[in-house]
Amino acid sequence: MRPDSRTRGIAARLVNRETVSYAVTGVITSIINIGIFELLLLARADYRAANVVALIVTKFCAYFFNKRYVFRTETAGKTALAAEFGRFMLARLGTMALDWAALVLLVSGFGVNEHAGKIVTTILVVIMNYVLGKFLVFTGKKKAV
Repeated sequence: MRPDSRTRGIAARLVNRETVSYAVTGVITSIINIGIFELLLLARADYRAANVVALIVTKFCAYFFNKRYVFRTETAGKTALAAEFGRFMLARLGTMALDWAALVLLVSGFGVNEHAGKIVTTILVVIMNYVLGKFLVFTGKKKAV
């Protein structure tokens, strides 16, 4: 295989409907996340509490976007839906804890501004959430397009 065709093959695996949809919905949920965080900071909330509230609200939005637009899974009944939602929330609880701890470390430990720290942690968590969503959460049958 020629190097240029190898590069195209890698690019085709990385840039497809699923990853582009994830990027778009990731931007939307990140705007929701950072927007809520910033609004709560304007209301004089502590940055740690503002982050937790923003993360919780964002998790519900992210589940909807990921199920419907990114991974397009079908669930056979309420039990399967509840199991998928449970896996999603457990995975997101893990990345939420990482997001919170990383933000506190950046702000309190390294003196990074709250706003910059939130952007850095959001980027890292979005990447982790895609991997977890693809391989651990949305593993059911995909809807036909």
